[in-house]
Amino acid sequence: MLIQCAADFHGRKEKYKKFIEKAQELEPDIIILAGDLGYVEVNVFKELPCKIFAVYGNMDGDLSHLKDIIEFIDGRKIEYKGINILGVGASYPEDVGGDVDIIVSHVPPYKTKDKAFFGMRIGSKWLRSLVEEKQPKYVICGHVHEDAGYMKLGNSYIVNCSLGKKGEAVVIEFDTEEIDFIGF
Repeated sequence: MLIQCAADFHGRKEKYKKFIEKAQELEPDIIILAGDLGYVEVNVFKELPCKIFAVYGNMDGDLSHLKDIIEFIDGRKIEYKGINILGVGASYPEDVGGDVDIIVSHVPPYKTKDKAFFGMRIGSKWLRSLVEEKQPKYVICGHVHEDAGYMKLGNSYIVNCSLGKKGEAVVIEFDTEEIDFIGF
């Protein structure tokens, strides 16, 4: 399954344009947006032929105008084509039972792709504990523009897909564990 993801658009039209063009070229199976979308018009996503999942970021206001085209999964676990996806954004799930294959969170787990300006760690300790317990295959996150990239925490790939200044998209091949940062 091909996943295209990104975080931290902050409403920048040129970032959305490049991301959408890449999705039209690659034709991913799903798109995952890890928060801080900023204001964006609904028509930006209308031509995409795949399912879009997202969580809210700390800078996102009301995004309810997107609910018919984007499924917001904050605080809940869903199953899509046999993959269990947990959303952590505007709300945290109270009980995370069963297997989790992907966690989508705006904030990264503590001490994993969370090093902000001046080296301060700003990740979530709660999320790190959850990742250590559940060992999902992927954690797709953003928030920390300065620390985009990926690393392993146990058996999990922590993928900070914050677009920052130059990024266009991050592509993950779920089964083969290939991760490609495009434009970074």
